[in-house]
Amino acid sequence: MTADARELSVGQRALWLVYRIAPENPGSNVVHGLYLTPGLDLDTLRRAVPLVRQRHDVLRSRFVQTEAGPVRVVDPDLPCEVAVEDVDHLDDDGLLTRCREVGDQPMRLAEEGPLRVVLLRRRTDCVLVVVVHHIATDFHSQRIIWHDLTEAYGALHDGRPIDLPPLTGSYDDFVARERSALTGPRAERLSAYWEQVCAGATAATLPTDRPRPPVRSFRGAAFGRDLDGDLAGLLRDAAAAAGVTPYSVVLAAFTATLYRYTGLTEFTVGCPASLRRGQALRKVVGLLVNTIALRASWDPETTFAEAVAGASRQLAGGLAHAAYPFALVRSDRRDRDPVVRATVSLLVHQHDDDYTDDRHGFTGHRIRLLDIAYDEGQFDLSVTLTQYQDGRVQAEFGYDTDLFDEETVQRFAGHFLRMLRLACAAPDTVVSRAAMVDEAELRDLLTLGT
Repeated sequence: MTADARELSVGQRALWLVYRIAPENPGSNVVHGLYLTPGLDLDTLRRAVPLVRQRHDVLRSRFVQTEAGPVRVVDPDLPCEVAVEDVDHLDDDGLLTRCREVGDQPMRLAEEGPLRVVLLRRRTDCVLVVVVHHIATDFHSQRIIWHDLTEAYGALHDGRPIDLPPLTGSYDDFVARERSALTGPRAERLSAYWEQVCAGATAATLPTDRPRPPVRSFRGAAFGRDLDGDLAGLLRDAAAAAGVTPYSVVLAAFTATLYRYTGLTEFTVGCPASLRRGQALRKVVGLLVNTIALRASWDPETTFAEAVAGASRQLAGGLAHAAYPFALVRSDRRDRDPVVRATVSLLVHQHDDDYTDDRHGFTGHRIRLLDIAYDEGQFDLSVTLTQYQDGRVQAEFGYDTDLFDEETVQRFAGHFLRMLRLACAAPDTVVSRAAMVDEAELRDLLTLGT
C-alpha cells in the first residue's frame, strides 16, 4: 500500500461501512448550492477549486478497502474537474430540481474521492453546487470550504494574493487524539458513562406507516418549515430566562413531542456534538462531529420548565463525554438494539458564513443560498433547526421513506412546533396535558369520529 495511506477515525469507519453496504445510496452526500447572478467565470472557478482541495488533504483523498481495513489515500494526482451543464431550458424550479439531482448522484470514494463540483449555467446566472461525502465533512467544514472557495475565487478574479492563514492542525491530528482517548483509564471512564446512560434505555421510536424492513435502505426525504418570527424570538428569550442554551429548549420540546407520541417514560434521542476542541482544529476540514445519546425521563406531572432543566443537565454530561465515538456506543450494546432512532440539532450560522449580497468573496455577483435537503434517511427522523444571523430560524425534517409518508412527518412537525411554542411561552405547563393540536386539526379529528 502506498506510504501516504492515512488512518480513518472511528466515525469515518462507520460511514465507510454504510457506504460499502449501499454504495449507490446518496444519503451521506452533503449538498450546498449557491445561486449567482451574473454567472461565474469558469476559468477562474477551475483555478480556485484545486487550491481549496490542495489546502485540505481530506478533499483530495480516495477511500479504499485494504486487507488491514479501510484507509484514506492522499492522492495529489486525483482529478479535480468542475463539471459544467448549460441549463438555459430550466426555470427556477427546474434549476433547484437539477441541483437536488446532482446531490443524489452516488459518490465513487475509491476512484474520485469525496468532492464533486458542478456549475449549472444559464445565460445570465448560474448555480454552483458543491457535494461532499459526509466521510470528509461536517457542518463547520462546509462553512470552511465555502469560505476558502470564495476567498480563492475573489483573489484570483481581482489579481491579488490569496489571504488564507496557514493551517495549524490536520485531520490526522484529530485521529491521533481520538486514538489516545480510546486507550487507558480515560477510555474506561468514557465507556462507563455511556454504558450508564444507555443501560435499559429504549430508543424513541415513532409509530410507523409501514413495517420496518429487515435491512435498511437509507432512503429518505426532507422538507423545511420557517419558524414564525415571534417563535424565534420566544426561543431566545426563554433560553435566557431559564439560564440555558436555546438548544436545551429545543431538545426539551422535541422529547416532549416524542413522549406524547410514544407514551414511553424513558427513552434516548441523538444530538450531533462538535469535536473541534482547541484552536488547532478550527479551520480543519473533516468529519469532526459525533452523535451523542441523551436520555429523557418523564412522569405525568413533568412541566416544560422541568424538561428544559433536565435536557440541559443531560446535554452538559453528554458533551463532557462526547469524545467516545457513537459507533462504539452502539457496538457496546449487549442487545444490539439501536441507541438512537431520532435526532435533533440546532445549527447557528456565524457572522463569517452568512452569505449575503454584502458579505461574500464572489466579486461583482449577487448571491443566494439555495435550500437543498441532504443527509435524510440516516435515522428514522432527524430534525435540524438552523439559526441565521438575521434572526430567522428554519426547521428541516428528514425522515426514512421506508417507514413514513410525508403527511405523517408534516403532522409531527406541526405538533413539535406547537410544543416548542408552549415550552417557550408557558414553561409551567404540564407536558402530559399540553394541547398538541390547534383548532383546525381538532375539528378534523372530531369529524373523523362522527
